[in-house]
Amino acid sequence: MARTTYDGHGGNCVAFARDVTGIQLDGNAASWWPHAEGRYERGQQPRVGSILVFKPYSGMRVGHVAVVSEVIGPREILVDQANWVRGRVTRAMAVFDASPHNDWTAVRVQFGGSWGTRQNPTFGFIYPHVVPASFGEKIVEPQQDSHRVADAAKADDHKRPHEAKRDEHKRQQQAKRGDEKRQHEAKRDDGTKKHTVGAAAHKHKKPDTTVAAVY
Repeated sequence: MARTTYDGHGGNCVAFARDVTGIQLDGNAASWWPHAEGRYERGQQPRVGSILVFKPYSGMRVGHVAVVSEVIGPREILVDQANWVRGRVTRAMAVFDASPHNDWTAVRVQFGGSWGTRQNPTFGFIYPHVVPASFGEKIVEPQQDSHRVADAAKADDHKRPHEAKRDEHKRQQQAKRGDEKRQHEAKRDDGTKKHTVGAAAHKHKKPDTTVAAVY
C-alpha cells in the first residue's frame, strides 16, 4: 500500500529523484530524458534504482520522474516519488505497464486502491551508474513485503507439525514392515530347520534286521 509523507522534497520530483539516486541531471522532469543521452544508460525495462521519466501530459506540463523501488513483475513496479500527490512524497506506489508491447511507454498509476483509467505516456528509464549505498535507506520497501515474510513464516509454522506427523507415520510404517519381514524370515528359517531335521532322521534310520523264525 502506498504511503504519503511530507519532507523537504515533497513539492519537487526532480530534486527528490536526484537526491535518492545520485543521478546528476538538471532541468524539468521531461528534459531529463534528452539530457541523459550520452551520460547515463537509458532503456525500456525497469530496474531497482532507475528513474521512470514521464512525458508532458494533461496536468503534468513539464513531465514527471519517479524512482523504481521494486520490480514486482514484467508489467508492475513500485515507485517512490515526490509531488504526485501535491506537496508530498509517496512511497511504494504501484505502476502498471499499459503499453501494447511491454516497453513501458504508457503506464497507469494506482492511487487510493484504484488503477484509474488514465494512461500516462513515458519515455522510459534512466539508470544510475551505481546505486548508492544509502539507497536502501531512502527507498522504503513496501509494507506488503513484510506481510509476505510474515505469511511465509506462518505457513512454515503450520507446515512443521504436519511434516513431523508425516515423518513419524513414515517411521512407524517402516518399523512395521521391518517387524513383518523379520517374522516372515523367522518362520521360513524354522520351517527349513524342521525339514532338514526330518530329512536327516529319515536318512540315518537303521534298517530292521530281525529275521522271522521259520518252523
